[in-house]
Amino acid sequence: KNKTLKEKFNPVRRPLPRLNKKSFEERETLCKENPLFANIICRCEKISEGEIVDAIRRNCGATTVKGVKKRVRPGFGKCQGGMCQPLALEILAEHYKVDRKDIPYDGPKAYILYKKTKEEE
Repeated sequence: KNKTLKEKFNPVRRPLPRLNKKSFEERETLCKENPLFANIICRCEKISEGEIVDAIRRNCGATTVKGVKKRVRPGFGKCQGGMCQPLALEILAEHYKVDRKDIPYDGPKAYILYKKTKEEE
């Protein structure tokens, strides 16, 4: 097999900003630099909005709810995504500037939301 290496290939990726692995001082500094890290999305796994946005913005970033779940782990705690999955969906929709029902769970045509079931008052 003929394998060629790209000259600009960097095999080292930047570390993930894991709040639950940082000291209090490191977390405080990170929250001051980027306020999104102060907004906790998943209480069970202690995952912030900043971590989810970082997973979306990376090279080959997350485009689905399950993509966020695999990269950052919201929904792996006791609630199993009951509290944080809708919030992750909202963050994805906001980032890609699409309606929430256009964000797939895992791949093409695997949508969580289909249509409104109740009218808002």
